[in-house]
Amino acid sequence: MSAAARFERLAPPGGEATARELLAGLEPGARAPADRPFVFANLVGTLDGRAALAGRTRDMGTAADLELLLELRVLADAVLIGTGTVRAEGYGRLMRSRQRRAQRTAAGLAADPPAVVLARGLDVPWDAGLFAAPEQPVLVYTGVDGPAPAVAAAVEVVRLQDPSPAAVLADLRRRGVRALLCEGGPRLLGALLAGGLLDELFLTLAPLLTGERDAPHLVEGGEMPALARARLEWVVRAGDELFLRYAL
Repeated sequence: MSAAARFERLAPPGGEATARELLAGLEPGARAPADRPFVFANLVGTLDGRAALAGRTRDMGTAADLELLLELRVLADAVLIGTGTVRAEGYGRLMRSRQRRAQRTAAGLAADPPAVVLARGLDVPWDAGLFAAPEQPVLVYTGVDGPAPAVAAAVEVVRLQDPSPAAVLADLRRRGVRALLCEGGPRLLGALLAGGLLDELFLTLAPLLTGERDAPHLVEGGEMPALARARLEWVVRAGDELFLRYAL
């Protein structure tokens, strides 16, 4: 395993730390309300507010950005992903590191966190790597009837009359999910914000200016019913990237 990236604490100041040290004490599961999981999102954006570069995020973040994401996954009971993000990014088994799986089991969590995919229909990219990993549990929430194709992953299709984010979160909470990491995309993030369902946001600010006219903004899906106000928890730096943590 390569040496851990070092993050410099800017606000509040405190010297350098690893991603794991930065997230120590976050304890998202202990902060879950009674009716839904504690929801924390992670995304990367450009300096001009775009959430993708040529349709995907892979070339936007550095190894430090990836390391922070993987350490956030370690803390989650489940990981929420929109179908558009699964289609664009491909994904795969969420917890590939044996060391991180051991860290999860030592904390009383399943070695592999379930992926939660929201799909109002069954227009799901079943050929994505996420569904090709036998070790990866997947919950697909939809509002329609119909069979799911045979895939290697352990897939459960959950049919809800109204597969809204609020209904999905309520069902996840009943299943024992207390900490839910959202990895996007922008429309899913917008739906969570519009419903008042997002508790914390981890935003990586990539030192890029895309100028790409049709690239998605960090939040999509139309105007929200009210402004979502955020409180800055910390700012850290790794190289030219800034990592911002906000409480909603």
